[in-house]
Amino acid sequence: MRHALILTRNLFSSQSAMPIRLTCPIVLLSSAFLALPSALLAAENVDDAVNPLRFYHSANGSFLQATLGLDLAFFSQGNAWYGNDKGILKGQTVDSWWESLIRIGLEGNYVLPNTQSLYAKINVVQANTFGGIDADGTNAGMGDVKWLGIDNAYVGWRSGTLFNSLGQDFLDLSFGRQIYTVGTGFLFASEGEAGFQRAAYYLGGRNSADYAAIARMKSGAWSGDLFYFKDNSILPSNTRAGGCSMEYAFTDIAILGGSFSAIESDLSDRDGMQVFNLRGSINPFALINGPMILRPLTLEGEFVREQRDNNLPSGFGWYAAVSYQWSEMPWKPKLTYRYASFDEHYDTLFYSSTDWGSWFQGEITGEYDLFNTNLDSHMLRLKVQPVEPLTLNLFYYRFSLHNPGFFGVQDSHYADEWDLTADWTVNRHLTVSLVGALAVPGSGAIARLGGDSNWTATMVMITVRY
Repeated sequence: MRHALILTRNLFSSQSAMPIRLTCPIVLLSSAFLALPSALLAAENVDDAVNPLRFYHSANGSFLQATLGLDLAFFSQGNAWYGNDKGILKGQTVDSWWESLIRIGLEGNYVLPNTQSLYAKINVVQANTFGGIDADGTNAGMGDVKWLGIDNAYVGWRSGTLFNSLGQDFLDLSFGRQIYTVGTGFLFASEGEAGFQRAAYYLGGRNSADYAAIARMKSGAWSGDLFYFKDNSILPSNTRAGGCSMEYAFTDIAILGGSFSAIESDLSDRDGMQVFNLRGSINPFALINGPMILRPLTLEGEFVREQRDNNLPSGFGWYAAVSYQWSEMPWKPKLTYRYASFDEHYDTLFYSSTDWGSWFQGEITGEYDLFNTNLDSHMLRLKVQPVEPLTLNLFYYRFSLHNPGFFGVQDSHYADEWDLTADWTVNRHLTVSLVGALAVPGSGAIARLGGDSNWTATMVMITVRY
């Protein structure tokens, strides 16, 4: 649901009345939903395992189906860039804008003897930014932007029972325009980019690598993969990455994983870099059959070291988190605290969003201002589910600069941000999301950006998937 990361930014390239600004977008978005063909809306009555756009299906599991994705979002900002949007975006003013994606495709699966299968997917994306300048200024001087292109286009093979002693589908080989994801998306989760001439900066319509070859393996508690990909950057980075990843699930409540990657790139500080990653999660009291009240406690973390050639400094990034869920209480509240740290030499590579708050930290700061480098953050998250279709998240972030002098400022305290998100799952095909955010600048942000007003943001988004 998020845009791909823009690798570099040119930093130097009144609070809104939210209810009034949101009234018209909500009406328009609702109208767009109601205008969908009635056949699609009736799909919730179809067997959940079957895409209503499937037009061929055989008894052995082979199928061929169309795919459809629609995303429409309205964004409104008040005091963008802490009131200095004109200074940061070279005279451009950020107020409100729209983004949309239309993703039409075809996918299929053909079952062979020994339950082996060949699979393939291709889709075409129409991306649009219109009605204003986005908060990152990617369409500044361009106005409304349209882009049409292919995102996914790949083929693959699964082994089925060919290696029966190693398990069903022990081996999965794929090649083409696809996304390589590992772990929590801390390093690899989107190898394409959006915004600028590709439009839809936030929604992100071009997420796949230019090409990627992936060999996935899974046998019992072990899983791993070998990969090689070339990114699809708007910028002339021409980055290629290859490596391996492995995970072992001691139980379903204790997982340890790691990966190694070697990077080649036209970017001098990235070329020749070796990336070491260690990650894991555990429910310690559930593992040792401890007190029932402590068993929902979960610990997780990840550490990355980026080793460079030519005596260039290494980069470090890591996080540690603790969470607890009261699953038997009304609304099933889940509370999470996370600390994340990235030094000034850390390369964000190809991280992306796998959930609200990871790994774009903050709907203002993490989306438009600070990306995961030279940054330390405290995050407190409360997640509740008042009714089954509705999920609410309340976030608090405290952002600090890891090395203030690297950005030419003295104070490390950068900003405090509060985010509220609401996801209403209407049915298995339709989701409506609302977001409200407030960022209060600290001395670091004021000195770096030149604004001292509170930055507010709201978003309404409808997502349809078939």
